[in-house]
Amino acid sequence: MVSLYIRTFRGDICWLEYCLQSIHRNLRGWDEIIVCIPEGQEHHLAHLSIERKVICPAWKDDYIGQQASKLQAHRHAKGDLILFVDSDLVFLPGADVKDLLVGGKPVIGKERYASPKDPAVRKWRPVVTKLFGQEPEWEYMGLNASSRLFHRSTLEAFERRFPDIEAYARRQPRHKFSEYNFLGFFAEQTEPDRYAFVDVHAETPPAMKARQFWSWGGITPEIRAELATLGLHGTWPDTLTFGERLRKDLDYAVRRFKLWLRSRRAGKQ
Repeated sequence: MVSLYIRTFRGDICWLEYCLQSIHRNLRGWDEIIVCIPEGQEHHLAHLSIERKVICPAWKDDYIGQQASKLQAHRHAKGDLILFVDSDLVFLPGADVKDLLVGGKPVIGKERYASPKDPAVRKWRPVVTKLFGQEPEWEYMGLNASSRLFHRSTLEAFERRFPDIEAYARRQPRHKFSEYNFLGFFAEQTEPDRYAFVDVHAETPPAMKARQFWSWGGITPEIRAELATLGLHGTWPDTLTFGERLRKDLDYAVRRFKLWLRSRRAGKQ
């Protein structure tokens, strides 16, 4: 049995609709969909009728909150396997969960840490070292965002080892937590024979048919048109207040402007 676990929040509700449409239309090999949202935002999921809705604690920093919530997905999932799905991930025709299995084992992509000056080394290696007390050789975020398939028992074992992980997460700064690096390192330490670990620089890893959008940029007219070509249409009633929509649109505009400014600066170099 395979459980799909989507940790969303109010800012991603417009994306979630497209994600769910693509699951029901295009994805094979799953048995249940679990949509998790922070306490106080439950009304944004009122229109769901097929998916199972669960509530998690609210977080001041939901960037880390989303990661910590995923580490507790086993508390809600019935499946032996849990596939983590982002709200802004759209599955394409022919997508199948089995594409993420090699020899019946879930695939975990990994990349060897390189020079100490490499951004990944500075950003992610200390995060894992701090939690485990052991420096990792690999980074475990080397596959596309559709490739996040884990045994439920791995998450259960992780919680037994780190029963206070939620409290730990609440003490961490924004970029000092990494659920997939934690799970990948833990799985290779404790269950190396249950996963297919793939060095993404040595071989081409399997990937599911999916299109990863990035919710922080908003759904532009161009993106909406692209989604329409896939047969996906936004029909979900808008549950955001006027103030929430205004803040969200302003945030999207600022982020797009920063990207444009960054590209202009890069072009002048």
